[in-house]
Amino acid sequence: MHPVRVAFWLVTACAGLQLGQAAAAGWLLLRYEGLVTSLGPWTRNEAILVQNVYVHLIGAFVLAVGLSTLLAGAAMAVPRRRPHTRGVVGWALLLVTLSLLLGVVYSPDSALLPDDQAQLDHLLPLLPLWYTAMQGCVVATVIVCSVLAVLRLGREAAAEYYLRHDPTAHWHGFTSWLDVRFQD
Repeated sequence: MHPVRVAFWLVTACAGLQLGQAAAAGWLLLRYEGLVTSLGPWTRNEAILVQNVYVHLIGAFVLAVGLSTLLAGAAMAVPRRRPHTRGVVGWALLLVTLSLLLGVVYSPDSALLPDDQAQLDHLLPLLPLWYTAMQGCVVATVIVCSVLAVLRLGREAAAEYYLRHDPTAHWHGFTSWLDVRFQD
């Protein structure tokens, strides 16, 4: 398979994974108020932690939606036959990687710092363990797929694809690379 197609599908998969992470965070946000009410009463320290987890969960949702949008834009840019496309996609994937690493530091788990085991047991239903595991897997997979996409775009066949371009063509966009015959 041609490296440009592989890079396209890798970046598209990254966008889908980020969208899935945003959906999971959104689902947790939708049920958060009901859980807070049903699990109460809260001590003062627990109430502060509940509020911090909520704020960090909103941040995780916004970050995942933003990164999925950026990745979708990068995926749509991959097949464009312009000399600067590889650079733009590379910088976008670097920005995604750095944002994901920042998002790990600012994750909802980092706000969940209880004083003792009893407090942790009381707060744990607000942020289930499956979300933590899913978030870690998505971050690792998106970073690995981004690196693989950049490596695929660095191949000689990809360089030829971006340099061979017909300026008189009417459509230079999204489906132009599907009609080109490549020999792998």
